[in-house]
Amino acid sequence: MATSAVSSTTSTSGTTATTSTAAQLAAANKASAQKIISSLSAGSGVDVASLAQNLVSAEQAPQANAINAKIAKNDAKVSGMSAVMFMMSELKNAMTAVKDKDSFNSLTVTNSNSSAVGIVASGSALSGQHTVSVSSLTQAQRSISAGFATSSTAINGGNSFALTLAGNNAGVSVGTASTSITSNTATIFAPNFGTTPSVSDFKNFSVTVDGTVYNLAPSPTSATLTDLASDIQKQLRNIEGTTDLSVSVDSGTNLTITSATSTRIVSAPSLSKSTVINLDSGATVGTATGATITGAAFGTVPSLSDFSSFTVNIGGTVRTLIPASATPNMSSLAQSLQFQLRALDGTDDVSVSYSGSALTVSSASGKTITGIGLTKQAYPDTPAGVVDAINGSGRGYKAQLINDGSSAPFKVMITGANGATEGFSVSTSDTAGSAFGAGLTVPVGYGAADASVVVDGISYTRKSNVITDIISGVTLSLKGTTTSAASISFDRDTTDLKTRLNTLVTAYNDFNDIVNQTTDPKSTLETYGNTLVGDSTVKSIRQQIRNLLFSPSSTPGKGMGSLSQLGYSLNEKGVLSLDATKLDAALQNNFEDVTKLFTGGYNNLSTYSSLRAGIAGDAVKKLTDLLSTTGPLTTKTNNANTENDKYRARLAALQVRMDALLARYQKQFASMDSLVGNVNAQKTSLKATFDGMMATYTNN
Repeated sequence: MATSAVSSTTSTSGTTATTSTAAQLAAANKASAQKIISSLSAGSGVDVASLAQNLVSAEQAPQANAINAKIAKNDAKVSGMSAVMFMMSELKNAMTAVKDKDSFNSLTVTNSNSSAVGIVASGSALSGQHTVSVSSLTQAQRSISAGFATSSTAINGGNSFALTLAGNNAGVSVGTASTSITSNTATIFAPNFGTTPSVSDFKNFSVTVDGTVYNLAPSPTSATLTDLASDIQKQLRNIEGTTDLSVSVDSGTNLTITSATSTRIVSAPSLSKSTVINLDSGATVGTATGATITGAAFGTVPSLSDFSSFTVNIGGTVRTLIPASATPNMSSLAQSLQFQLRALDGTDDVSVSYSGSALTVSSASGKTITGIGLTKQAYPDTPAGVVDAINGSGRGYKAQLINDGSSAPFKVMITGANGATEGFSVSTSDTAGSAFGAGLTVPVGYGAADASVVVDGISYTRKSNVITDIISGVTLSLKGTTTSAASISFDRDTTDLKTRLNTLVTAYNDFNDIVNQTTDPKSTLETYGNTLVGDSTVKSIRQQIRNLLFSPSSTPGKGMGSLSQLGYSLNEKGVLSLDATKLDAALQNNFEDVTKLFTGGYNNLSTYSSLRAGIAGDAVKKLTDLLSTTGPLTTKTNNANTENDKYRARLAALQVRMDALLARYQKQFASMDSLVGNVNAQKTSLKATFDGMMATYTNN
């Protein structure tokens, strides 16, 4: 058994008192008595310190020995329970290793073309064979500008201009999508649409219907939100070939998609605008009037991440703030500014609000507020400025400045997201800027494209080269194209499973052995042996665990309902064993039943769940309860330690009494020694006198 690995939590007695045997105590008492007699008969030269200590020890030792014996017994009990709990925790670990359904599904993967397709199988993957052909990999569009002499060459003569990146899925999400997972209706709530939204800016609409994602490009000729709804409805009906889906405008601001079939699930609607990146030189946003900024651009969805600073004069104090780039809308921007202003003032006097298209700052105490202003981030109209503006926009595009060594070497390369629907175009707001946009080209082979793959004869397209939704429980990592289909096979491998099932045997036998050793009065096991003799709790726990193992599973399979059918058995000494031949047959012929017998068919089931969890799952629940802080062994351990604390307090009190007794004896014996000394001195003096008188009479 593995008792040598047990980590005991036994506490020491913490006392310096020495436990003496009865023979040693009797010998010490006899020696003390003899010393008292001999010392008194000597008349002087008595070792009163030793005499006092011997008398105190004679009284203290029997009491201390009795208390220390109780402490030692409790310490041994704590040590034994610690060993049992350690082995129970090892058994729980072994059960945990086989309590989840996925832990039984270890697969060996064979891949005939790993250079083109990477395969990772999770615990939920199923055994079987598949073929995979890769026609193309996904990639992002890359557009490269015309060259410039330097990175700081002016593009627009030092004048600001707006750079617009328009793509199918590019840009700012407009509105808030709301839907139920069981609903045939989904709505985009967007109060910022207003009555005359800039619908020509909308570049993408997407919605999911029964798991199919539709990505549409709304017509730029849509003049109103109603026109936009009509355009989207037409495209959806053309794709499906039915009139099932309808798109309407509700309350003048909300876009609603509805299926005439009540059981269809319509979800995740999204409407996006193109990205507009302004290379303004710190342009002021809106018109300031007193304590209010009014801006028509606020009425739609402004590029809030472009705001670089906010200033306001409050009662003669000028505050300059940096708006948070993560602010999703104007109301949130107002809250962010209010929080910063109140933190600077240390009061709640200042408030910032947004209503309609106006941002207003007010003071509860009537302070004069002037000089309000909101400015945009400034970027120079240079190749380097364009790169910084695109990367700082946070809209999903990446830009970098490259130097190809030509006569005009500095070029801007813009990269979009992966996928065929992620292509984009670039336009600008003036003639010189337009020349920059017109100069952008897409190198051959670097257009936006989807990954195209054929799995088991069915074609799929995906935006990512890492695909997780084709073969259940399997991740396909596309690395290159194939000329012939790769053969993929998933074969069940029970090697690791059988190791874990045998570990369960070892863990149970170690637990059973430590129970035997701790409760056996003849055990010679060092530290833990015979520490729990007569303790019924550990024996009861062992019986409970045996019942868990050998009672029918709470979730039996059709042809397998107990561990004995797998080859587990107990001999007459309670030792558990596993028949390898019988186990192999069960795994070969009844694998699903074995899995259900142990796990109940669940993964990661909580120990608090009331569901039937199979032999391993139920055992983990039971062992968790038994090992908890309120479990029987922990409770008994705490009780033993509490008793020992009381015993140590009694030892301390005994020591205090004995110290006082020793002091009293030392004082009394010192007085006695002084008296005996005086008597001896008188005796010596009288003897000398008598000796002198005798000498006179005898003429000696």
